[in-house]
Amino acid sequence: MPIPSKVQAFSINLYEQTKPGSAFGLEIIGAGAFDPADADWACDEVWQPEARGIDIPVGYSGQDWQSCLDRMKGLVIDLLGSDEPWVATIKEKHGLGLGFVDGALEIVWQRQ
Repeated sequence: MPIPSKVQAFSINLYEQTKPGSAFGLEIIGAGAFDPADADWACDEVWQPEARGIDIPVGYSGQDWQSCLDRMKGLVIDLLGSDEPWVATIKEKHGLGLGFVDGALEIVWQRQ
């Protein structure tokens, strides 16, 4: 599914869940706005992939939310430095945020 031009930025949303082997999950959405000074910019959701959620194995995320956040942030930063084709799609937009649903969103990457 192509990313619509109205997407200005992406947000990786983490959430708690109770599935065997997975305490957390993630979803990525496309937002129609990007403003690092506005904590709610990612609420303007204009796109999501067909497969909305991805389970994060406990072996990777750990059992507590801070470990999950730290590990996912490290993974995303590493991936942003790679030459994976989808990284170019993200960097065509204005920014990428990461955080827990109903929590603070951290800007992980921003176009200069």
